[in-house]
Amino acid sequence: MKVKKFQNYSIVLLVVLTSACKTLPNQYVYPGEISEYELISGVTFLGSALNNKDFPDIDVMAVSEEMSAFLERHVSNASNHETKAKKLSNAIFNNDGLGLKYNPGLTMTAIETFDYGAGNCLSFSYLFFAMAQDLGLNVQFQEIDILPEWDYTNDEIYVESRHINVRVNLYGKNDLIVDIDSVGPDRQLNYTLLDESYVLALFYGNVAAEYLLKQDFESSFKYFVKAIKTDYEGSSFWTNLGVLYRRDGYEDHAEKAYFTALSFNPKDKAALNNLSFLYTEQGNKERADYFGQLVEKYQESNPYFRYVKAQKAMEENQYNLALDHINQAIRQKDNEARFYSLKGTIFAAIGKKREAERALGIAEQLKIEAL
Repeated sequence: MKVKKFQNYSIVLLVVLTSACKTLPNQYVYPGEISEYELISGVTFLGSALNNKDFPDIDVMAVSEEMSAFLERHVSNASNHETKAKKLSNAIFNNDGLGLKYNPGLTMTAIETFDYGAGNCLSFSYLFFAMAQDLGLNVQFQEIDILPEWDYTNDEIYVESRHINVRVNLYGKNDLIVDIDSVGPDRQLNYTLLDESYVLALFYGNVAAEYLLKQDFESSFKYFVKAIKTDYEGSSFWTNLGVLYRRDGYEDHAEKAYFTALSFNPKDKAALNNLSFLYTEQGNKERADYFGQLVEKYQESNPYFRYVKAQKAMEENQYNLALDHINQAIRQKDNEARFYSLKGTIFAAIGKKREAERALGIAEQLKIEAL
């Protein structure tokens, strides 16, 4: 039984909080007059206002007769919640059951995932959630924060911070986490339980992104707007709607979409990056620099970015720089065992045995306290 990262629905062209417009200096707030309604009505993008019937409306977690029969064959004799959950998971993954395979490019409904026998982690989560609910299990979607990684191609930090799986409440026992591929514990940070509306919006957002990449802009627009209508404050959907507008030549509308994303999440890196990119293209260096610097500021305030920089510096034998980064990470978050483990490794590499032992000892103590 394994788990995998689902494709990040935030399309950054260089790839949660309160209103950003109230926190930005006056000279950097949204300067235009385009409304949110204008962005999602269809008037500008498609030439006429759309009605609800014009948008996709898909029962993402419906259970088919074939799925019900599958449950009857593989799980019907289970006597308790834990047994049901484990039998369902085994039946989905084992070759004598569904034999589900991981495919990062497939965002599908529960029924489609069952029929096709493959999908990304979001598709799997829909499938397991729908079938588990059909069995009477108490299940929730959760989002896992993933440790930042270094992109050696572009020599910069990048983040795939969103990974979805399913948590099963076993009433009095430890919850069971079910996933389609494994993200190692060394890369997992925290988890957040998710509302179903947000998880359903991810379906429309992912499919919209796929249509955008295929340059089917009309379908992409309808799916992005459906995602927004499903979860209005989802900043990534507004950001990607902005990407779509910019790709189709509507720079003013793209700008408004990015600012709308920031009104729901001022630290949305994709929105900030895209604003910086947009202003760079327009020759507005002052604004481009400001929003680019905000990205750097938010990154530098994240101790895990410092941790990754320390790893990179150590790989390059820049031990003093590595110590600077890891010490800053520890100042920002002093109860993270992996920070002290890396600090101990750096000290050992430069021959400071006593300091290495002390740092590694703190790391071990923090690991014990975390159990």
